[in-house]
Amino acid sequence: MEDKDELLSQFRDVTGIGAERAKFYLESSAWQLEVALASFYENDGEHNPIEEQEESQLAEEHPVWPTAADPKPKSGGVSSSRFGTVAGLNRNDGSSDEEEGQAFYAGGSEHSGQQVIGPGKKKKDIVAEMFKSVQEQGAEVVDPRNPSQAKYNSFSGTGYRLGQSNNDSEVIGPPSSSRRESHTEVTLKLWKEGFSINDGAVREYADPANREFLDSVRRGEVPMELVREARGSEVHLNMEDHRHEEYVPLKPKVKAFSGKGHVLGSPSPATIGITMPLDEKDRTANEEQAKNSVSLDSSQPVTTVQIRLADGSRLLGQFNHSHTIADVRRFITTARPQYEHQTFSLLTTFPSKVLSDNDQTLDEAGILNAAVLQRLA
Repeated sequence: MEDKDELLSQFRDVTGIGAERAKFYLESSAWQLEVALASFYENDGEHNPIEEQEESQLAEEHPVWPTAADPKPKSGGVSSSRFGTVAGLNRNDGSSDEEEGQAFYAGGSEHSGQQVIGPGKKKKDIVAEMFKSVQEQGAEVVDPRNPSQAKYNSFSGTGYRLGQSNNDSEVIGPPSSSRRESHTEVTLKLWKEGFSINDGAVREYADPANREFLDSVRRGEVPMELVREARGSEVHLNMEDHRHEEYVPLKPKVKAFSGKGHVLGSPSPATIGITMPLDEKDRTANEEQAKNSVSLDSSQPVTTVQIRLADGSRLLGQFNHSHTIADVRRFITTARPQYEHQTFSLLTTFPSKVLSDNDQTLDEAGILNAAVLQRLA
C-alpha cells in the first residue's frame, strides 16, 4: 500500500491533478507509473495546472508587451507533451531524416526541460558514390590536364567457340588492328542535379527512367543505351565531376551559310545549257586578249568597269571615258567567245536602265567606275 501511495504522490507531483484522477490513471495502467504518465499526456495533458502556474509566474516576472501582429500564430489542438508516446511517433513519421537531426533534452527543472535539435544529416552525395563505385570496379583515374595518358585495356588473345564434340570447336583469333582502334568516345558529365552525355541535355538523377543507366555505371558497365548507339564499336566512357556546378546548356553553334543563293529581281536571270564551259587556261588567255583589244590611251582619263555576266562570273575592264558601249560589248565577246553569237543587252545597276545606244560614250552613259549587268535575250 505504501508503494501505491508513493506512486500516487509521484504521479500527482508530475501532473498536478487530483487524487481521484491520478488513482484512475494508475489503476488503468496496472500501477505502472510510466504507462500512466504516457496515457495522461496523450489524453489530458494539454491542460496542466502546474504548467499554467509556472507560465503565470513567468508572465508576472517578464511581461510580454502586445505587438501589432503575430507572424507565427500557434495552431490549436497540438499537444506540447513532455513525454514521447506512440501517437507522437506516428505523427513524426512524415518528417525527413535528412532534414531533421537528433533531438536532445538539456537544462530545465524537475518538471520541465528544453529540447535541442541537432544539425540535420547530410544528403547523400550521388556523384561521390558513383565515382567510388566505379573505382572499386577498376576504373582508372585520369589527370584532366592530360587525358591522353589514359590506357584502355581490352582482351586481344585467342578464344575457342565450343561445340558438341572436339571436332566442332572453332578457334577465334584476335580482332584486327583496325577494328581494335575504332572506338566511340562518350563523356558522362555529372552535375549537381543531374547528368548529361557529351553536350546533350541534362537528365535528372531522381528520374526513374535514368535508374537503369546509373545502375549500370555503378557496376562498372557501359549502359546498353550507349552500346546501341555505338553500333558495334568499342565504347570508351569518360566521367567528369561537376557536382558543384549547375548545368548550363551550350549555346548553339552558328554555322555560316555555304550554299548558293539567288538575287531576287536580278536583271540577269540564271541560264542553263546556253553557256559553254571553258578551260581555265583558255579563259585566262581570252581575257588577256580582250584587254589588249581595247585601245587604251594612258594620256586620257581612265575608268574601270565591272561587268557581271549571265553565267555568274565577272570581268574587269579598263576604258577611256571616250570609249563607247560598243567597245564594252566587243570586250565581252572577246573575253567570253560563247556570247559572240548570242543576243544580249547591258543594263546599269539600281536604278536599272538598258544601255541600248552602242554609240553612247561611257561618260554619257554614266557608268564611269560602275558595274554593268549582262542579260541574255
